[in-house]
Amino acid sequence: MNGVNTVEQRKVNRLNTLFEKMVSENANLRERQELNHLYQEYINDGRTPAAKKSLDNSLKRIALG
Repeated sequence: MNGVNTVEQRKVNRLNTLFEKMVSENANLRERQELNHLYQEYINDGRTPAAKKSLDNSLKRIALG
């Protein structure tokens, strides 16, 4: 396994862990922010800049609201 796949897999694993904490309402503010950041990275992969900005604003309201 190369280094890029390892880093990406680590991020996906962390995303899953944070998502589970969020669903169980055990995520603190820092973890919600980290989840937001990782999710934006994941979902924005390959999107146009305009689509990214629109989605980013929506996710911020959900994750931090």
